[in-house]
Amino acid sequence: MSESLEQHFVEAFALAATQAGAVARRLQKKVPAETKAGGTPEAEAVTAVDLAAQDVILHLLHRQLPGVAMDAEEETETLALFADGDPAHGLVVVDPVDGTLNYIRGSSDYAVMGALIRGGRYAAAVVHFPASGSTYWAVRDQGCYEGRPDGSRCLCKGGGAEELVFYTPDTPESWKVRLARAGARLELSRCSAVDSSAPAIGRARAALAPSRAGRRRSIGLFLTLEAGGAVRMGGRPWRGEDPVTLDPSLGPTVVADTEETADFLVQLLPGSGDV
Repeated sequence: MSESLEQHFVEAFALAATQAGAVARRLQKKVPAETKAGGTPEAEAVTAVDLAAQDVILHLLHRQLPGVAMDAEEETETLALFADGDPAHGLVVVDPVDGTLNYIRGSSDYAVMGALIRGGRYAAAVVHFPASGSTYWAVRDQGCYEGRPDGSRCLCKGGGAEELVFYTPDTPESWKVRLARAGARLELSRCSAVDSSAPAIGRARAALAPSRAGRRRSIGLFLTLEAGGAVRMGGRPWRGEDPVTLDPSLGPTVVADTEETADFLVQLLPGSGDV
């Protein structure tokens, strides 16, 4: 039986992410920070490592996944390798260093992320945490798995995570007050790789953001979905659709270990007009 594109993507991206992650880990605290247009400190942060890591990933993927289209975060010359890619065959989304601001500050909360979108839906995703050496991956309708540095792997299941709810820096103060009064233990966002996949990787029971998730944050959301967790965008269930195809004003985004936890949080949050 031939290997599916989804399986091939997971194998290729896991290798690329491990290589890019090794570069990032060795160069942490050794490269200067730069800035780019973005509007927030998180969006503006960039280092030469982001660019080098993306080059490592794109060179390998170009050899392993010919014909796919590419949506990579940084404007590097290697993007030209995919100029003739066909989104109908597959669209690969890459975030070479998610959590660059954390990376600059010396935190271990950063990751290398990638996903494959086919037919307008997420079909596979990989998140690699260089500091721990752990890699998480998921294929649609096949579950979410963790690969460990010793070569073992295990199936990830939603539930059993720490009693925390992560929130992003742009979360309104009124939302945090409502959540705290309802008994939620809150903690500021680590990075989108951690937050969006938190229920799947056991870091927290839930995470929220005031706006609709973008393509890169949805990489982690897909892991949680495949681990049996729940995702809400604007109060509606998210089933892996490409966020670009959804209403840009849709929000907030809530990810949780169970449907009950997700519904509880959604009911606590006011509509967008109350922000």
